Amino acid sequence: MSNKVLKLIFTNSGNKKSILTIPHPKKDLTKEAVQAAMEKIVASKAFGEGDWQLYANVVGAEYYTTQTDAVFTNENNE
Repeated sequence: MSNKVLKLIFTNSGNKKSILTIPHPKKDLTKEAVQAAMEKIVASKAFGEGDWQLYANVVGAEYYTTQTDAVFTNENNE
C-alpha cells in the first residue's frame, strides 16, 4: 500500500527548517496554489508566540509517496 503526503517546507524565526505535513493532498496542485496557501500561513502568525513563529518564511513544497509492504501481522482474523 502506498500513501501520499504533501510536505510544506518553511523556516521558523530562528532560520531552522519547519515542515507541515498534509495527509491525502489533492493531486496535481499548482505551484501558485500551494505557494499562496503557504504565504497565508506565514501571514496569519497563528503558530508561535510574540516575535517567534514556527512558520516564518516559505521555502518550498514536495509530494512524498511512501510504500508499506507487510511482512506479517499478529491480528486475530476471526
